[in-house]
Amino acid sequence: MKGVSAGNLFLCLVMMFMVAAGSGCESSPDIVSKEKAPGQKYSAAEVREILVDHPFLLSGDYFRERQDLKPFVLSDVLSGAGKGSAEAVKESQEAQEKRLAKLEAAVFEGRRPGLSTGDLLRWKVGFLVDSQGVPSYLADRLLTQADRLSVTYDVLFVHHRDLEQVLSQTDCFQRRDLGCIVRITAVYPGVRFLALVESLSVPDSFPGTGRARFGVVDAGIAYRFPLQQMEMPLRDSSDVETLLELIVRRSYEQALDHKGLMPWTTHVFSDQKGEWFVSAGHRSGLMVGDLLDIVGEGKIVNSPTGTPAAWVPGNAKGRLRVERLFGEDLAVCVLVSGSPPQMEDWLIPVRTAQ
Repeated sequence: MKGVSAGNLFLCLVMMFMVAAGSGCESSPDIVSKEKAPGQKYSAAEVREILVDHPFLLSGDYFRERQDLKPFVLSDVLSGAGKGSAEAVKESQEAQEKRLAKLEAAVFEGRRPGLSTGDLLRWKVGFLVDSQGVPSYLADRLLTQADRLSVTYDVLFVHHRDLEQVLSQTDCFQRRDLGCIVRITAVYPGVRFLALVESLSVPDSFPGTGRARFGVVDAGIAYRFPLQQMEMPLRDSSDVETLLELIVRRSYEQALDHKGLMPWTTHVFSDQKGEWFVSAGHRSGLMVGDLLDIVGEGKIVNSPTGTPAAWVPGNAKGRLRVERLFGEDLAVCVLVSGSPPQMEDWLIPVRTAQ
């Protein structure tokens, strides 16, 4: 599949959110105010202007046509003549089931009683679907799969419409800035990973070939992993669901393969009268009484190939305590020591001694 031009890709992303531009959100975070709250160094609007450490994440490189994209072609595995094709499908399914069994066993083991708070917290993975590159009926079915499979992968799924609602209150798309999109959604609703589905197509009649182009951005360290291009032979309409499931599974697996680059974190998205509102709560695994270190700086350690190997947090400048949980997945915190948090600061749970 040929690459998408820079102009066309940006237009696709802008159009994806124009529908929500006129809708409001009563519980939207304070991400547009230009007034500085007492004790804060930056206004909410200035936070959006803070540059990430990786300029290649910004729109200039992101919207440039990818020359190094290597398609992942499922037909190489699944296609074949006669019985060979059926055997390949069976082997692929068995391999997937074994991997899933290992993952579920790891999830169960990781949630046994007695582990520290940091081991029990869930990451949020948001899905953004390009409305021009993906037909609406396929987008709905893909998002349904993402919601269903989030239980299997023990992550918190954030729907496209929830991200759309928050981003409609900003000028990220007008400024052609993927870095801005990542920073805003990391603060609220607090996603660690963004799965971007740029294109998805299936044939009008069968048999035929399904094609998809998608990728994952690590909002925690502001790093975009290489895009993936998938092709899959479709014998009939029932194979479409298999294609959608594989897209979601590969997105979740890529995210989970890299979640260890940094500890679990969250952010403050607003404050009022000495209370700070955090974009994680009951569903994420926070509990009343949990302590969160406030970290204003961190360093990415790269591997010899230049890819991120780890994120090392700086010294804590303060500490919050979770006072109460509210909403679907939010918390109210109070400052117990040090300097108050700003939206760009990372909040890291204090691990309990065993």
